[in-house]
Amino acid sequence: MLTSYCLETPKLNWGEDGAPHSEKFDDVYFDKDAGLEEKRYVFLQNNHLNERWKNLSSARPSQDHFTIAETGFGTGLNFLCAWKAFLEDAPTDTTLHFVSVEKFPLTKDMLTNALTMWPSLKEYSQQLIAHYPELTHGFHRIELAQGRIQLTLWFGEAEEGFAALNASVDAWFLDGFAPSKNPEMWTSNLFKHIHRLSHQGTTCATFTAAGIVRRGLKDVGFEVRKVKGFGQKREMVVGELNEQPLTFTERMAQGEAWFNVRQNPSQHSGHEEHHQKHVLVVGAGLAGATTAHALAEQGIKVTVWEQGKTVACKASGNPQGMLYPKLASQDTPVNRFYLSSYLYASKLYSKLDDSAVFWQQCGLEQRPTNEKEKQRFTNLLENKLYPTSIVHKHGENGSLFLPLSGWVVLTDLCQKLLDHPLINVRLMTRLEGLEKDDNAPHPWLASHQPANDKIPQERFSHVVICTANDTHDLSFLPKTPAYPIRGQVSYLPLEAAQKACSSVNEDVGKLTTEHVLCQAGYVSPALKETLHFGATYDVRDLDETVRAESQQRNLRILEDLLHLETGTLNERDCGGRVSFRCAIPDYTPMVGPISTPAILENHYAMLSKNAKWKCNQIANPQDGLFINIGHGSRGLVSAPLSGSYLTSLITNTPSPLEQSIMDKLHPNRFVIRALKRG
Repeated sequence: MLTSYCLETPKLNWGEDGAPHSEKFDDVYFDKDAGLEEKRYVFLQNNHLNERWKNLSSARPSQDHFTIAETGFGTGLNFLCAWKAFLEDAPTDTTLHFVSVEKFPLTKDMLTNALTMWPSLKEYSQQLIAHYPELTHGFHRIELAQGRIQLTLWFGEAEEGFAALNASVDAWFLDGFAPSKNPEMWTSNLFKHIHRLSHQGTTCATFTAAGIVRRGLKDVGFEVRKVKGFGQKREMVVGELNEQPLTFTERMAQGEAWFNVRQNPSQHSGHEEHHQKHVLVVGAGLAGATTAHALAEQGIKVTVWEQGKTVACKASGNPQGMLYPKLASQDTPVNRFYLSSYLYASKLYSKLDDSAVFWQQCGLEQRPTNEKEKQRFTNLLENKLYPTSIVHKHGENGSLFLPLSGWVVLTDLCQKLLDHPLINVRLMTRLEGLEKDDNAPHPWLASHQPANDKIPQERFSHVVICTANDTHDLSFLPKTPAYPIRGQVSYLPLEAAQKACSSVNEDVGKLTTEHVLCQAGYVSPALKETLHFGATYDVRDLDETVRAESQQRNLRILEDLLHLETGTLNERDCGGRVSFRCAIPDYTPMVGPISTPAILENHYAMLSKNAKWKCNQIANPQDGLFINIGHGSRGLVSAPLSGSYLTSLITNTPSPLEQSIMDKLHPNRFVIRALKRG
């Protein structure tokens, strides 16, 4: 468990030539005179990337992408060289995934200074700098070049990052400072994970010929040889894994096969080998819209079925939502998920709405609800768990401030996400049944209502269920533990609120807030001259009507947030809306492949006798059937990264989530917990 997500940035000296030099490792990040040529020779040429990329093909789903993993991101120069070369050499409908680890990440200013030295890469470096993540521990997914370039950065120890990675790597850039100056990185466990993440034919290249690297690669099965080094350097090392006895699913299992999310490439392709993917997403709320958008951005055709008359017609249809992560005061896999999701969502919304039409990154003040929570906030700040760019102290009342937060018009957001040439939205279309034919090019046969539609049944390569509480109505799927929680939100015209304040001599200026306020409830800055606030949290309450009692509760919350006298505002001036959050008993979404419980119980019955039993033998999930529900009141935070994660599973590309997080999200977790309890 980490005591802080904050990272140590490197201490740099800038030489006369302007090149950055690490004080800690007494080594340069690159050679100013031959930096680009050396990178291209060592890593691109000696991994044979030019010819390998030219042979990629979208007609073969297992070969429509290429994955590079790197030890030591540094200034990002290797990545920029690979990005430029990939766009030049690879077919236009293929994707590059680049995964890199960095224990001492540069600040954005350091990165900017370092990359000004390479004007030929300016087009690419400016985009990298613009999307460079917050310096916080964990994975960061960055999408560039309209989705064709996917950068996954791990900030933290290299060994920890590759242990957490779920991916199949095609080529390794073994970079970093000279092994003689940084021997701590080259551990035996690091090499074991390099092997785990590699398949037969995976190559590697490194500028060094140091024995610690050669022996480490040989010990895990790479065929290693020395070749001519760059320039005056006598030799360097290249390698290839000629034999990998474990399948992709076995390599990713790491002893917990019940949390498998992958299909082996041979299984994954099948008849689909010569057919483009076509994914059915069921539900056009926030989970469905973010999933569809993530898929479409990867060039995948998507059809969305929504049984309602509009998109975001249920819980995702509240007029004004807030990006509110509720970050914990200690490190857990679930908190890591929400932290990563929060950073990803904030950047996505800013990218989708750079003119601030439906997304306002105004920040959020989180006030403590009691003395215990006030102390928790104090501990969080004093322990420096998060960088100040993510959360810092606000005022003298013990509040936190989250500058990356804000509010969003949910319906506009969902519409924007679904407004994509590869997405076809069908309203008033209810999923009625699913059948699977493994011999068909697109194995999933989905039937729908209305029955008088011209095509009552259609075929898809994959299906993603994003139906929240309505999932219980799909009798052909395994039951989930999800349950509804009633939430009534309220809205009050600003003019009516001002009149109410004036009538009791309250300061109308209190109605104006520059950022979102949260405590027992929330209020956002006025939208279209209206305050939106709430919300009730009514468990075991299925009343769909707007109730006066709930309005009054919300008004008392609003008055408290705005420091108004109780009873200042009038319920008769309010409007309201009722919807139902989809909640999961462990307060964590269910995101991943759907499996048949009986198969799990039979295949992993040993867990009922030994809860610590390890197994790499996969009881495969139903190939191509996924679920994405249970985001509760934090869907604006968790849905976008969940959609990106599901896209990585459907495309068989690197996951943007740590393995421990994937396990916590996995739909199988409830069956496995029951087995372990005997």
